[in-house]
Amino acid sequence: MTVKKIVLIITLVSLVALTGINLTSCAAAGYLDDGTAKDHAEVVEEAPDYERIAEDQEAMAESGAVAEHTQQRQIIRSGSISLSVEDTRKKVAEIRDLVNDLDGLIDSSSIYELREGQYGARMTLRVPEKHFEALLDQLENLGKATDIQTQLEDVTMHYVDLRSRLDNQKSQEERLKDILDMAESVEDVLEVEKELHRVRGEIESMTARLTQMEDQINYSTIHVSIREETIPSETISPIAFQNLGNRIREAFIGSINFVLNAISIMIIAFSALIPVLIIVIVLAIIIWLLIRRHHRRKTGPRGDSSETKYTDSDDQ
Repeated sequence: MTVKKIVLIITLVSLVALTGINLTSCAAAGYLDDGTAKDHAEVVEEAPDYERIAEDQEAMAESGAVAEHTQQRQIIRSGSISLSVEDTRKKVAEIRDLVNDLDGLIDSSSIYELREGQYGARMTLRVPEKHFEALLDQLENLGKATDIQTQLEDVTMHYVDLRSRLDNQKSQEERLKDILDMAESVEDVLEVEKELHRVRGEIESMTARLTQMEDQINYSTIHVSIREETIPSETISPIAFQNLGNRIREAFIGSINFVLNAISIMIIAFSALIPVLIIVIVLAIIIWLLIRRHHRRKTGPRGDSSETKYTDSDDQ
């Protein structure tokens, strides 16, 4: 069974279900406030409106409105590539030019330092789907490609389903507007407006999702990772002496700032310890005075101990 037949069957089933729901709601609205039913002829007179809507939608399906969405497969293409280059900033500028030439755009871009004097970058590129392969080939020529990945996601059925549901919701919105015009009581008006508000919310949500999906289909995404090549240790490179004067000046200023920061930290620490030092000094003085007083009690005026005086008196 082809996709076209499947979609047509789904659409017809949805139309039958929609017609049944509308007939039920109209039948329920056929009762007056006192619980009595309206005249059967009035209800029958409203039936042709439902038949007309069903016939119009069926004619749209037969004319190819639904089949139009299934003629072309909906594919989301994405990829990633890692590049080793000699100059990161230069390659980033070249990639920007390539994307602009292909009517693409750059979602995000960042340059960071891997280590001193060595940089890397990350970029997210959006390019029209028809230029996906061309841009990927051009990126490979900008440096040494170490990792290339591509992904294809077929979202045809999801796209057709979302589009069909959106069309059904729009048809239901139009029918609810017709019912709102025919409503006689305030209660019916409020009930229909409540349902109409819900349907419009569904339409807005589906429209946003459909727009996002179409953007992903029309514009492919490529993630680019860039890093500068590491210089082999067995080769002699003049890079070590580049900007030597500026590096010496920065190192000298950095050492002075380190010393000043250390002195300031010591001053702050000393200031914080002053109250503690005062308490320690006061306690040390008190303890020293107590020890000295105790020592004086044990010694006489001449410095002799009481025990020595007692011994001398016994000898006499």
